[in-house]
Amino acid sequence: MNYKRQSSVIIVIVLVLSLLAGCGTAPLPSSQQAGSVAEGESPAAGISGEEEKTVITYWNGFTGPDGPVLQELIKEYNETNTANVEVVVDIMPWDVLFQRLATVLPVQEGPDIIAFATENIGTYVRPGALAAVDDIFASGQIDSALIPPALNENLKFNGSYYGVPMNMATLLLYYNKDIFALAGLDPESPPTTWNALEEYALRITQIPDQDLYGFGLAVKETIPMWPIMLWGNGGDYIEDGRSVFNSDANVETITHWANLIKENQIAPAVLTGAEIDKLFESQRLGMYFCGPWATGGFANAGVNFGIAPVPAGPARSVTLGTGVAMVMTASSREQEAVYDFFSWWNTADVQVQWSLGSGFPLARTDAIDDPRLQQNQYVVDFSSVTGDAEFYLQQLTNFSQIDTQVIIPALESILLTNADVREALDQYSAELDNLLAQN
Repeated sequence: MNYKRQSSVIIVIVLVLSLLAGCGTAPLPSSQQAGSVAEGESPAAGISGEEEKTVITYWNGFTGPDGPVLQELIKEYNETNTANVEVVVDIMPWDVLFQRLATVLPVQEGPDIIAFATENIGTYVRPGALAAVDDIFASGQIDSALIPPALNENLKFNGSYYGVPMNMATLLLYYNKDIFALAGLDPESPPTTWNALEEYALRITQIPDQDLYGFGLAVKETIPMWPIMLWGNGGDYIEDGRSVFNSDANVETITHWANLIKENQIAPAVLTGAEIDKLFESQRLGMYFCGPWATGGFANAGVNFGIAPVPAGPARSVTLGTGVAMVMTASSREQEAVYDFFSWWNTADVQVQWSLGSGFPLARTDAIDDPRLQQNQYVVDFSSVTGDAEFYLQQLTNFSQIDTQVIIPALESILLTNADVREALDQYSAELDNLLAQN
């Protein structure tokens, strides 16, 4: 690798580290974990058999309850695959993952496979750290037609595939059934349109002698929620490489919901993700958008909640989707083995096992009728809206700058001051165009 390319890799990975500061801090896995390998140990160490296996290494950040599920599935692959491949998995906190990548990718000593959020793909493709994987789709080993459309599109960068699906998440409307009953609303009939969402939010907020909020949208340090509202009214952030943040649709949407927040006090003006989660958990918030990871915590906290599709906006039904891709490093010399594992992971059977174990929706649209999914209705519910999902700020190399320097400040200026919505969006739309020119 020449000096210019090595420098580019270091620069972009420093950027990614800055984006992920504050992620989990769990310790690195020990070499005693199933399928793991200690740093400095040969990946092939301890592998026995008459014929030497092809060993591929896989780094990811699944340190939560999904980690043991992942390890068990990889153990199954290692014991059953006919390609004589051994996957050695190394699970670590996401911030540690990117720190380690910063040291190994510039010298082409990285793992064969990495998992990370799809918005990171462009940051690593640009300096040449990832290999294109178009041929795994062209060969039919993975059928792109079976991948939810938004996830499929955002496995690409500059028109080429660089990732295959690892998992996907969607957001649904969480609502408190006890608060619904207190407001005289049917606990089994959540709102299905924006008009009903507004009506319910106002009724909850206006319950006498109760310190309650009807419907909240977190602004920062969160899974994005405001994009759902913009998309639902026909708006967006970027079209054809240029900002449309100040479109008439966006002005209308933000004006309407900002007024409900500021004047009708249906929610605090600017909340972080942790704050809005706590507000719902403490049973002071009637409704908000969240993902599948929250179901267990709210159940354990004794919240009598329901989940439902995001209420349809005037233009369309839409929700936010997020995805994790598996990518192959440009330094890997084991494409055939990597492709065999990628293909296996994306079979319907493995996707069902992974979804049931992790609680996340399916990354295959043809497996939702699998009878095993009846074990977890939440998986079915979150999987049912993958076709309506849109991804936020994808296929960029400076997505975090756009979010933190344009989108969030724009919303804060509108929600916390008397800023004119049109003028604020005009100003920040120009700044968005400046950042897009640097992408």
